[in-house]
Order: sequence, then structure tokens, then C-alpha cells
Amino acid sequence: MWVFVPLGLALLLLAALAVTTVSSWLDRIATRLSWALFGRLEFDDRRRERSLRGAGIGTPYRVYAAKTNLFTLVGALSGAVLGIYVGAAVISVVETTEAGTSLVETAAGVVPDWAASAEPGYFTVLVLASALFGLLTAALMYAIRWQVPSIRANTRQRQIEAGMPRTIAFVYALSRGGMAFPDVMRTLDRNRGVFGTAADEMGVGVRNIDLFGDDLVTAVRDLAQRTPSDQFQKFTENLSSVLQSGQDLSTFLRDEYERYSEAAEDQQRRILDLLATTAEVYVTVVVAGMLFLLTILLIIGLTSGGMLLVLQILTYAVLPATNVLFIAYLTEITQPLRASKDTLEEETPGAGDRPGDGVEPVRADGAGVLSERSLRNRDRLHAYRRLKGLLSTLSNPFEALISEPTLLLYATVPLAVGFVAVRVQAMLSAGAFSVGAFDDVLVQATLFVLGTFAVVYEIQRRRLERLEDAVPDLLERLASLNEAGVAVVSSFDRVRESDVGALDEEVERIWRDIQWGATVTDALERFESRVRTPSVTRTVTLITNALRASNEIGPVLRIAAEQARNDRRLKEQRNQEMFTYVLVIYVAFLVFLVVIAAINFILIPALPTGGSGLGASVPGSITVSEAEIRAYRLAFFHAGLVQAMLSGLVGGQMSGGSIKDGAKHASILLGVAYLALLYAQSVSATAAPLALLPL
Repeated sequence: MWVFVPLGLALLLLAALAVTTVSSWLDRIATRLSWALFGRLEFDDRRRERSLRGAGIGTPYRVYAAKTNLFTLVGALSGAVLGIYVGAAVISVVETTEAGTSLVETAAGVVPDWAASAEPGYFTVLVLASALFGLLTAALMYAIRWQVPSIRANTRQRQIEAGMPRTIAFVYALSRGGMAFPDVMRTLDRNRGVFGTAADEMGVGVRNIDLFGDDLVTAVRDLAQRTPSDQFQKFTENLSSVLQSGQDLSTFLRDEYERYSEAAEDQQRRILDLLATTAEVYVTVVVAGMLFLLTILLIIGLTSGGMLLVLQILTYAVLPATNVLFIAYLTEITQPLRASKDTLEEETPGAGDRPGDGVEPVRADGAGVLSERSLRNRDRLHAYRRLKGLLSTLSNPFEALISEPTLLLYATVPLAVGFVAVRVQAMLSAGAFSVGAFDDVLVQATLFVLGTFAVVYEIQRRRLERLEDAVPDLLERLASLNEAGVAVVSSFDRVRESDVGALDEEVERIWRDIQWGATVTDALERFESRVRTPSVTRTVTLITNALRASNEIGPVLRIAAEQARNDRRLKEQRNQEMFTYVLVIYVAFLVFLVVIAAINFILIPALPTGGSGLGASVPGSITVSEAEIRAYRLAFFHAGLVQAMLSGLVGGQMSGGSIKDGAKHASILLGVAYLALLYAQSVSATAAPLALLPL
């Protein structure tokens, strides 16, 4: 028992290093310890320092380098301990064989005689294993620590450049609306959830101004030196020159806005080219290539045998893993700009609010201590605020599901799991459990979960698309009225009397909020919380911040309308180009089903069969057992079902940019595959009573 204590300590140290990324307490301990051990060392690597700043990790370079040395040291010690146990395990396995004895004796000659004198060869193996694992672990720790900033910097570069057109449009619109540029920077920083990483970069300049007292030009110039994006660097360098020279800022921002608007289409083209290449690789390698490989292996296995294990590895491991890798890669390159706004945290009772905290709670007006009844009412109010979202969902579940389709999974997944459990229990009780019967139940449950979610998500998606289509027209009308001298409030009253398409109901609700005493800003923010699409969120954020600067927002509205129209056009262009590859995925999968049918109805019935196994009853002939046929057919059918669902998810992510868009395609392909296999069962003479043949 005690012999494993060093192993436990080594694993505990490695786990502690991993937890430092999520635990601020452990991170502080690691920082202090690393600074005490390695803080006096000199670290000077400009490339790594720039990469660290560009990654936005928020740790000074010398502190990060010191922690890297600590991680490397701990990794070396832990790896050395692990190596001893690995070496001992190797010795216990090979010491009884002649090859193992020779190996140990050979290893004994690597170190001096005194090191191996205690146990001939064993000490040598343990030393070598400890040194090898210690060096490998230390090198891995060191490489990972210095590779993480580079990876994060590259990711931030792509995110910044993807959001540059919208960010420049926002900055130009607010500046043209009369807002001072430092206030524009602060506004952009407050809306990081809307404009993403580009707003985070601008937020660094805001903190340099507000916390460290830098002037505007110095803060902007510092942004150019630290950003990982070449585009953002050029923009901030030009911006600092304009600010320093006193040129017209609005003219510069207008030119930059027009340039980035033209570049947005080129950027979209590059993304589409990358997606097209990815789609071609996926269709060639994963769909067509895997189909070809599985078919060849199936034919070889049915005619010669010995390929069942390889076919099962490809079906249950390689095929899902390859699809998951493509999904992860597509998630990275099609990551949409988050359409969420920073919200104020709900008021929660702090220390001293409650009796027993050591401070008597007092009334806000200073009229004395709160009564017990007031305390109970306050607690009820806090409880109501915490349960407000749940109560809203329960009071109107249909609207809640349309607004957030993922809520449906909280109901359908438990139902599907319960359905599978009940059916499996019934089969076990009746003694009729089989792989085919379990597959039937599992496919039906999966179709239920995917199908219901796809229906609700498609309803929400089409509704939001109709709303986004009407946004540019609404903004153009509001801009025309405002430029004609009509106040913003009166503009909404005028617009609601006209036809704005899918936004008619929403404009009525905005006007109703204004009539009931809400400000235009509050009414628009409620409209954004109801719709919550990227285009509407950016538009509402722009308008509400422009209203705080001036009531003359006609030019701002026109810029917002143009940006919304550009976003919509680029999205339609992407859908049209990706539709071709989604169609190719459908066709390739239909070919997969045709191959399954050909093998099931033509190849397999033509094979001679025997009762006991593979053999040759007649010289030169091949005899295939029924068990072998069922095993190969089962693996091939499973490959079809796995490919159906995962290909649908990949196709949806290619076309829509989110794995949620793949639920529709996965449901269709899985349903078609399931019906095709049911049909194959009904007409095949050798089929089992269920769609998928049991072993």
C-alpha cells in the first residue's frame, strides 16, 4: 500500500498543475512559489513576449516564464516518479522470459557497475525509465506552456479580423453621431459581448487611459504594438497618426469604414474557399473514401474472412472520431460572432444584508432598521428574481421553446432515456434481448430527440430570418423620418402605421412600451432581448448608444441599415455556396445505401454457406457461416447509421455555422437510413426479425 504513495503524490502534483487554470487560489500559490524560485532569473525573448501579449492572457512575461519553469520542474519530478513505476511494471512483465532477461542484462551495461550491483540490471532499467519519463514530461510541459500563447494569439487574430468590419462601422457611426472618441472606445468596451475580440482589444486602451493615465494617442499606439492582428495593427497605427496630427477623425473613419466594407466580401470569400476545401476533403475522405474502404473490407471479409475486427474498429472508432474532428475544426473556422449583450447582474443580498451577518440591515432612506416583515418581503423578492426565468418558461412554454430550442432537450432527452430503459427491461424480462432489438430502440429514441429539436429550431430560425430581412427597411424608414426633422419617438409612431413586413408586431410592441412610459432605449433593448439575432443585437446596441450622444441619429441609422443589409447578403451567399456541398453529402450517403442494398441482395445470397464456419466443401469454393455473415452485415449497417447522423451534423455546420443547424440534416439522413434498413429486413430472406441483424 505504502509503495504507491509516491505515485499518488506525483499524480496529485500533475492534477494540481492542471487545476491552476480554473482555480485562482492554486494559481496564486503557483505564482508565488514560481516567483520565489525563479523570479531572479533573467528572461528576454521578444517573440515570446509579443505572443504572450497578443494572446491576452493577462500575465506579465517574467511571471509567466517563472511559472513555466516551475511547471517544467514539477513535470520532471513527477515524470521521474512515474518512470520508476513504469520501469517496475516492464520488469515484472519481461523478467520471466529469456528476451526479458537479456534486455535487463544489456541495460545493466549502460550505467556504472556500482549502480547495478544491488539487483543486476533492475536498477539500471528503473534509472533509465525514470530519466526518460522525467525528460519527456519536462519537455512536454515546457513546450505546452510556450505553445499555448501562440495558439491563443492565432485564434484571437482570426476573431479580431472577422469582426473588424462591424467594429469599424460601430466606431464610425458613433463618431459621426457626435460622440467623443474616448467615449466611443468606452462604449465599445462595454459591449464586448456584441462585438467580440476586437472590442476586447479596444478595452485595453480604455484601461490604459482610465487606470494608468495614458493620453489617447499613447493608448492607441500601445494597441498597435500588442495586438496579434495585422489589420487591427494597421488601423490603430493610422488612427494614432490622425489623432496626433489633428486631422478630421470622421473623414478617416468613413474611409476606413468603406475600405473594410469592401474587404468584408473578400474576407467572406476566403472563408467560403476554406469551407469549400474542407467540404471537399470531408466528402472525399470521410464519406466516399470511408465508404470505399468499408465496402472493400466487407467483401474481403465475406469472401476470405479475417477482416471483422478491422471493420469494427473503423465503424465504432475511426469513423466517429474522424467526424468529430471535422466538427471541431468547423466549429473553429465558422465560429459566429456572439450575439449576447453585457447585462447587469441582478441585485443580490450582500454581506450585512441579513440578520446574523454582524450588521443590522437598515432602510435605504435612513429611517431605521428594517422590520422583520420587510426582511421577509425582501427575501421573497430575491427568490422571485432568481426564479423569474423558470416561471416565465412554465407560464408560456411554447414561446420559451421557440425562443430557446435547447430547452426542449431537457424534456426529450430524459423521455428518450426512459423509453430505452423501459424497452430494454422488457426485452430482458422476456428473454428476447438482442443487438438488433436494442439498435431498433436506440435509433427510434435518437430520431425522437433529433427530430423534435430540428422542428423547433427550424421554426425559430425561419422566424429570425424573416425578422432580419425586415431590419434594413425599418432602419431606412427611421433614418428618413429623423433626417426630415421627426423625433425618434414620433418616428416609431409613424413607422408602425406602415408595412414593415415581419417586424410589424415587434414595432407595435416597441411603441406600446414607449406609450407605457419606457424610454426608446429601454424599448429597443427589450426588442433585442426578444429577437436576439447577431444583426439585431448590433443594430440595437448602435442605436441605443447613439441616442445617448444625440437625438439626430439619421446618419447612424443609415450606416446600421447598410451594415445589416451587407450581413444578410453575405449570409445568403454562404448558404447558396454551401448548399452544393450539403447536396453532395446527401448524394454520397444515398450511394452508401445503394451499396448496402447491393451487398445485401446480390453479394451475400450468392455466397455459399456452411453451418460451422469458413471452409471449403468443394476444392476452390468458399463457405461462409451464417454467424460470419450476420457479424459483417451488422457492422456495415452500424456504419451506415453512424455516418447518417454525423454527416448530417457536419453538413448543417457547413451551411449554417452551428451544429444545431445539423439536427435537421441528421434527422433526415438517419430516418432515411432506418427506413431503408427496415425495408431490407422485410424483403431479405436471411434478415432477422428486426432492422439490424443480431450477432
